[in-house]
Amino acid sequence: MVLTLAAAACGMGAKERPGHLYALLLRPPHDTTRFEAVASARHCAGGGWFIAGNTRGNGVLIWTRSRQGPSTGEFPLLTRGDSVSPRGAMAAARFMIVDASRGVTLDSGHVVVDSGARISARAMGTGVDAAAGHRVAVEARFDSVPLLPDTVACRVQL
Repeated sequence: MVLTLAAAACGMGAKERPGHLYALLLRPPHDTTRFEAVASARHCAGGGWFIAGNTRGNGVLIWTRSRQGPSTGEFPLLTRGDSVSPRGAMAAARFMIVDASRGVTLDSGHVVVDSGARISARAMGTGVDAAAGHRVAVEARFDSVPLLPDTVACRVQL
């Protein structure tokens, strides 16, 4: 019942199984956050797509920019203010420490995508947790995520 409700909420038919996110975040000195979540992907108006999954305040988002739809291969990481690169990806993770939410945008590493009828993607890299001033390592894997039929506006607000 819960899975059917989650699939309906994501706009998928009951027969289509949802995609899945597996994530591992390593924070200094020895803290680890692991989580799994249902994931979905959507086209962006103007090209590219995003894929995301979250649960209980923890989540990962990958946003790709390309002139065509989802494509297979490695995407270089882009910085938030990069408005000229025609192809690349931005990846970010949010995680909870007790009752406080933290976040990290990857500034080193890479994103690898395998697209077809369903999308699989992997983001590996590091970024700074500004609240703590530490670098956080992120390994996130999206498995067999359906690309939903609707299109959304994807843009960065500077």
